[in-house]
Amino acid sequence: MLETARYAPPECHVSRPAAAPRVRPLDAVDATDLIDLLSGLDQPSRFSRFSSAMSDLRLVQHAQHALATSAFVAGAFVEDRLRGVVEVYDTGCSGLSEAAFVVAADWRRRGLGFALLQAASRWARQSERTTLRLVFSRQNWPMRQLAAKVGARFDLILDEIEADVAVDPGLPAGQARSTAM
Repeated sequence: MLETARYAPPECHVSRPAAAPRVRPLDAVDATDLIDLLSGLDQPSRFSRFSSAMSDLRLVQHAQHALATSAFVAGAFVEDRLRGVVEVYDTGCSGLSEAAFVVAADWRRRGLGFALLQAASRWARQSERTTLRLVFSRQNWPMRQLAAKVGARFDLILDEIEADVAVDPGLPAGQARSTAM
């Protein structure tokens, strides 16, 4: 009997087992961890998150600014290291807050974004917000999938997508009712 070899793509790597992240709010004492996470992003990831090229110095400034001025910041820790973060900012519009996400490249597609969205949803519900708006590039497929998973309403504006996630006080955190008509 002829045995066939299994094909493995040349860039195939062994993925880490999915570990449940520990998500908690971040504050000034977590600045170094946040700076390390942001500084570890490659240039395409930096551009995707910030819509421009970001030097290490600008990332340090952003981390300090985010911890000082955002309405809510939470981090996902795996193996006691910060692997992802959500920053939530008030927009000035009643009931609307904007959320931005970063997950370390080697920890993407492992549920960290969803865990961070659940934390942001809990905060929004407790803070009497009705909508979390996610803004990301059209090419950011993981964010599109995350927003679709929770029933977000999508709007395409130039080269960005605005995905509004309705925060419903009657639903468990991380679930949203669809606002699409």
